[in-house]
Amino acid sequence: MEYWSAVTAETQRVYDATMQHSSDEVTLLRQAISLYAEAFAIADDPAEPKAATARKALVSHNFNTLNLAFDAALRGYYVQSTALLRNIYENWLAFWYLAKYPQEADYWLNPSWARRPPKAETMRNKIDHPSKEAKSKLHGFYEELSRFDHTDPAAVLSRIEMVENKPVIRVGVSYDQDDFSACTYGLCLWAGNTLDTIASIVAPDNKWHEKHGSLSDELLAHIDKYNESHAGKDNV
Repeated sequence: MEYWSAVTAETQRVYDATMQHSSDEVTLLRQAISLYAEAFAIADDPAEPKAATARKALVSHNFNTLNLAFDAALRGYYVQSTALLRNIYENWLAFWYLAKYPQEADYWLNPSWARRPPKAETMRNKIDHPSKEAKSKLHGFYEELSRFDHTDPAAVLSRIEMVENKPVIRVGVSYDQDDFSACTYGLCLWAGNTLDTIASIVAPDNKWHEKHGSLSDELLAHIDKYNESHAGKDNV
């Protein structure tokens, strides 16, 4: 119990340090999640009833997962936070897949193991894309996120520090501004994507879209700034 209490205390110290040193990123993501919640209350999916039910459940699930990923990053669980984004990606694909194939909604509403939803690659290949480049980028996103969801050097190397030329395995969490910024990049990217999904089922004349447009610009600006500052660098 003493060790558990020490770990809990450390996560609180990381949280406090994050609030102090990364406040701009925290504020941006809180605004995004808040706007997401606001949209859920006013969304009205015009799709066929079963498809509409499944799609709104996917949106709801992504809201919870995005919240959890954000909270994990705030407390120093950077790799774990990033691993959660793959689930958001798959639900995002499913949302657009059901927009095109609403007759397949039972795959998400029937818990039978005999009728499973299509794999991510199948959905990615069958939904509409603005270009081949966009489709390729989606594949790249999935490959990168899978590194954090499976056993991979990304997980192992995050726990190792070199002390006097010897590897030391770290236990617990600590605040790292660069690692939090990397998490924020992924969170902003997928917060923006999930906001775009729910925006598609909010009435076009609703004033919510004005706030969405403004926040989307902020999210994109943050993503572009991160990309520019890390151009030419290798990311683990």
